[in-house]
Amino acid sequence: MNRVMNLPPQAPDIRSAFHKKWFWLWVSLPIGAYYVSWLLMMMPFPLFLVIGQWLALQSSPKKQKPMTSWLLNLGTLLITGLIITLMVDKMWTNNYDDYLIFFLFGTYYLVQCFNEWIFFQLFPSWRFGYWSAANLIAAVVWIVVLMGGKHALPFTVKQEYVLWFIIPLLGIISNVITGLGIHLATQTRYGL
Repeated sequence: MNRVMNLPPQAPDIRSAFHKKWFWLWVSLPIGAYYVSWLLMMMPFPLFLVIGQWLALQSSPKKQKPMTSWLLNLGTLLITGLIITLMVDKMWTNNYDDYLIFFLFGTYYLVQCFNEWIFFQLFPSWRFGYWSAANLIAAVVWIVVLMGGKHALPFTVKQEYVLWFIIPLLGIISNVITGLGIHLATQTRYGL
């Protein structure tokens, strides 16, 4: 039946991602970069984020090309990171700035979709679509949770809790989603 329908004999395996070192580096290093950046007044976050992602991708055994092209991502992250840094206080102090949540996270994750071309250069078995889908799902998670939380609990949650617990938790969830996107995109067409 699979030969007739030209289907792969094995569906992409999601569970194996949780056994990979690079996956957990991808999930945890950006969160560590977030905490270190707040301790250093948030300005180096885009740089720390790119370095953390670079280290995670560098440890992937499926990567076969040098990682210099990933540094192109630094410019994008610097711009979006500085915008997020400048507007994060405004998001929580003004009820009428809900469009900022859409703008910030929508723009960041939409720009991340263009990294498909960088991944295509790094991984010989790259399959388009998984990374972009994962980024769009991560953007929806951020927007829905932040918008829903802002309207469900207006100003009842201290900003410190949001900055030190809720945002890192959302970061872990979105990093798991995007890490799974990378994992699925690097599987060959016919299994692992």
